[in-house]
Amino acid sequence: MHSSEQIKDFILENLTRHQKDIIKATILKFGLSRQAILKHMHTLISEDRVVAHGKTRDRFYELIPLVNFSQTIDVNSSFSPDKILKNQIIPNLESVPHNIYEVCEFSIMALLANTLDHSQATKLNYKLYISPNDVHFILSDNGIGIFENLNNSLILEDIQVAAIEIAKGRITTDPQNHGGDELMTVIHLFDKVAIDASGISLSFHNNNNEWIVTRSSQQIGTRIHLEIKLNSRRTCKEVIKKIFDQDGKMVRIPVNLVRNKNEQVNSRIQAQSLLHNLKDLTEIEFDFQNI
Repeated sequence: MHSSEQIKDFILENLTRHQKDIIKATILKFGLSRQAILKHMHTLISEDRVVAHGKTRDRFYELIPLVNFSQTIDVNSSFSPDKILKNQIIPNLESVPHNIYEVCEFSIMALLANTLDHSQATKLNYKLYISPNDVHFILSDNGIGIFENLNNSLILEDIQVAAIEIAKGRITTDPQNHGGDELMTVIHLFDKVAIDASGISLSFHNNNNEWIVTRSSQQIGTRIHLEIKLNSRRTCKEVIKKIFDQDGKMVRIPVNLVRNKNEQVNSRIQAQSLLHNLKDLTEIEFDFQNI
């Protein structure tokens, strides 16, 4: 016997992917009648958690966000990550669990400061979107692009190598301020992270520790999309401890990032890209997922 909460939770968790067929998807999941599922949907609508559009055959549903806030800001001498966080971000995080609040506070501050220090941007736009299930934070700027910046600063042979360096972790153009440590921490705090710049999209999926690199339409500036479920138990303390307990002596290299499309991984140039910038390590782990 399935509880009402289980059915409503399924609807909320899957609605974004099934706006037009969520009723059918829920029927298949629980084996209940259409009338029974519609009863739960009507409850969600009456609770202002879901909105319905259209009639009968053309009907589709959307989640009603708890927060949908965006801003465009000039990056100039008056740009202050602290003030943006305090005045614009934190007031919109009041509805989330404490651990998610801390994750967002730390990560958004780190990204805003990084934009100011390294992006060479004159404008940035951010969006904070909180649904009944998850939090999304999207930050875009019109700067040099994170991969191009790394490529130029570290004199890499290819833009894609910059994506590999980010996946390896702790890569930075500002070692005195540990910028690479912050970025690696932010990436591992979230369920999913996508970084788009210079025609490349680098994404990380925390549930299976998987990195993926594909083509992107983002040519100018950088776009970073962070996503985490509201019921995640992940904490800043746990992730930071896990990263820094390794004492910088271990690195994990996702081998699949070195190839373009479906080409084989068997060349010396590819090997050099993977092994770039490996110093003072006691352990190197090669991840052959998707090879």
